[in-house]
Amino acid sequence: MSQSVLILCPDTISQRMAGPAIRYWEFAKALSCEHLVTLAAPNQEAIDLTPPHQNVTLAHHNHDTIQQLEESHDIIIFQGFILDIYPFLKHSTKILISDLYDPIPLEGLELGKNNPNHDEIANQVRVINTQLKCADYFLCASERQRDLWLGHLMSLGRINPHTYATLQQRIISVPFGLPDSPASPVEDVETGFLATGSETKKPFVLLWGGGIWEWFDPLTIIHAVHRLSKKYPEIKLVFLGTKHPNPGIDVMPMQHQAEKLAKELKIYGKQVVFQAGWVPYEHLPNYLLEADIGVSAHFDTLETHYSFRTRILHYLWAEKPIITTRGDVLAEQIENYQAGIVVDYDDIDGWVKAIEQLHNPVYHAKYIAGIKKLAKTYTWSKVTRQLTEMCHHATIAQDIDNENNSRKSLIWDCEQEYNVLKHQLDIIERSHSWRITAPMRAFRRWLSR
Repeated sequence: MSQSVLILCPDTISQRMAGPAIRYWEFAKALSCEHLVTLAAPNQEAIDLTPPHQNVTLAHHNHDTIQQLEESHDIIIFQGFILDIYPFLKHSTKILISDLYDPIPLEGLELGKNNPNHDEIANQVRVINTQLKCADYFLCASERQRDLWLGHLMSLGRINPHTYATLQQRIISVPFGLPDSPASPVEDVETGFLATGSETKKPFVLLWGGGIWEWFDPLTIIHAVHRLSKKYPEIKLVFLGTKHPNPGIDVMPMQHQAEKLAKELKIYGKQVVFQAGWVPYEHLPNYLLEADIGVSAHFDTLETHYSFRTRILHYLWAEKPIITTRGDVLAEQIENYQAGIVVDYDDIDGWVKAIEQLHNPVYHAKYIAGIKKLAKTYTWSKVTRQLTEMCHHATIAQDIDNENNSRKSLIWDCEQEYNVLKHQLDIIERSHSWRITAPMRAFRRWLSR
C-alpha cells in the first residue's frame, strides 16, 4: 500500500549539503517512486530548490508548520534532536521511523575527550533513549550498528513479549549509498586541482572528501605526504570540505591542528591544500573524477568501530582506489573486495608505502575491478529497497498504545510518573521549611549510623 512519508531532515538542504542532508535527499528520491514524499528542512531556502523527483514536495519545518506536516502524512522519518525540537511528535499517532545511522553519543565522547562535558553526553544518551522508546521502526547503517541498537532496545524494555517475534523486522540496515549511474563530469565546473600542481607534472591528488572532525586523523596523512614531497612533488593532499554548510557547526580543533601541522612542515598550500568552503553536491563528481585516490583516516575508538564513513561511498562512485585506516565496516569490505589499501592506526610508514604503491599506474589499475564490484552493493536504489518495502506495510509497534491521540507504551513505563514526582520533590527541596529542618535530618542520619 502506498503511503505518504514525511522526512524531517535535521540538517540544511541547499546546493551545498553534508552527509545527513544528502542521505535524506536520496531517501526522498528513492521513496518517491512508490510513495508520496515530503522532504522538510530546517532552512527556508530549501523550498526554492528543484525537488529530486516529481513526487517529492520540498518544505520548511518549524514550529509554525510542523503540526500540519505531521497531520498530513502517514509515516514520519526523523533523526537526531527532532523530538526535542518538536516534543509533541513523541505522542504522534503516526508511524515513527527513527534513523540511527549516526551514533551521536560516541561522536560526543570524541568531541569532549580533552574537556568532557558529562551533562552534554547524558543529554545525547537521553535523546537516543527517547527515539528508541517512541519509534515503531529503526534504521541503522550496518550489522554492527544493528547489534548495538538491539542491545539498547533490550535495556529500555522495547524487546518484550509484545515485540519479541517481530522486532528484528523493525530494525533494518539502510547504509549511506551512492548514485545508481556512474559519476560523470559536470560541464563548466572547475575544481582548481590543476592549479595546485607543478608546472611540469599534473598533480597526483589524494582527496579527503569531507569535513575534518575530531574522530578523524588527518595528521598521519600529512606527515606521510611531507615524507614523499621531495621524491614526488606532484603529490597533493586536498581537503575538500573545510566549512560546514550548516552555519551552526563550527570548524573543529582537529582542522586547526591539521592546518598548523601543514604550515610547520612548510607544505601548506603546496602539497597540502585546504579547499575553502563546501562543494555544491551537484558539482561533486568533478572533484572526485579529477582526484587519483580517495583517503580517510581515523583513530582506534568505539566511534570507529560503529561508524560508517560516508565519504568512502563517493570514492567508490568515482571508481577511485581507497587508502583508509582499519577498524570500521567499510575498511573490512575494501580489503575483502580489493578496492584499495587498508593501513594500521597512526602508521605513517604504512601510508607512505600505500601512497607510493598507488602512485604506480600498474598498482593503481589492479584495484578498479574490486571497486566496481563493491560499488554495486551500495547504490541508493539497492540500499533503500528495504525501507521502501517497509513503508508499504508499516504499522504501529505492538507494544505501543496509540489511542486517545497519544502514544504510550503497553509495558509499564514510569518516566511520566517519575517526572511529576521529581518536580514535586524539587518544590519541596526549594522550600523554606526544608532548609530549616536540614540540620535535624542530618543529625538523624548520623544517629542511624
